[in-house]
Amino acid sequence: MIFIHILVALTLTYSTLTLADNAILGAPEWSTPARGVAIENPNFDPNLKQTVAGSSLQYSQVEIDNKFSAPDWFPEKHDPMPNVVQFGKKPKVWACASCHLASGQGHPESSTLAGLSETYMVQQLKAFASGQRVDYSGHMNRMATLLTEEEMQEVSKWFASLTPTSFITVKEVAKVPKTYVDETRMRQIDLVNKAEEPIRNRIIEVPQDKGEIHKRAPYGEFIIYVPIGSIKRGEALVKTGNGKTIPCASCHGADLSGSTIGPAIAGNFGIYTVRQLHGFKGGTRASSQSVMMAPVVASLSDEDIVDIAAYLSSVSL
Repeated sequence: MIFIHILVALTLTYSTLTLADNAILGAPEWSTPARGVAIENPNFDPNLKQTVAGSSLQYSQVEIDNKFSAPDWFPEKHDPMPNVVQFGKKPKVWACASCHLASGQGHPESSTLAGLSETYMVQQLKAFASGQRVDYSGHMNRMATLLTEEEMQEVSKWFASLTPTSFITVKEVAKVPKTYVDETRMRQIDLVNKAEEPIRNRIIEVPQDKGEIHKRAPYGEFIIYVPIGSIKRGEALVKTGNGKTIPCASCHGADLSGSTIGPAIAGNFGIYTVRQLHGFKGGTRASSQSVMMAPVVASLSDEDIVDIAAYLSSVSL
């Protein structure tokens, strides 16, 4: 039995979604999803213990959804979590792993942290705390202000110790299944009104198994639908600049796994990349490190940004 979420108004399309909590100037609404309104399956028992394949542990949905006690299905696969990563800091700092998972893979509405450097993550936490980097949901800005510098370093060091894994399948399509955004800001396929619609200039990311993702399974997989031809166009922009920008490898490393001046950018969620590129372009990422990206993205069109994000999602670290 899985946790089934049904949106009250499943007929909402991407063009009528409400805005996120904080505007990322220029970012399309589908990349900054607002929290949806959902109805739980009345036959589902949230206190029923659930399992994940390969794990001997059990958690109920109530325990899984507890923002101050992140589920750790495979504690043997990583170093012990710092307290703030697993339990947060009440009353306003959620457990980091409740959104970014014990694997660091995260979800489309958050981000992937495994594979990023400790130094980079500390810089970003400080930028969230100061407001130089705006989180579209507002959560990171709220929580970062309440972390000590020691906690920032502890959190960053732990996530940096995780090994990134491949968990994304990218598919170029002309049409996508109709979707909705659930109460966790995650996009789901509309199984009630089964239909397709043109993908247009969008990236649509959905879990391969919604039940596993709602359990916060640390290695849950996602399908990323991207426009036809976007990967090849994005590859040209990333590798050569295509007359509009500079090659990404010049700052992010030859394999895009990061360098001393730029973070790893390969293999992340597409909508996350779209949000960040618009953040640089619109000025909602304005720390001293982010300023370097402003001229890099200045000439990129909305289609260019989608193409770059599509290609980067297809590249595994």
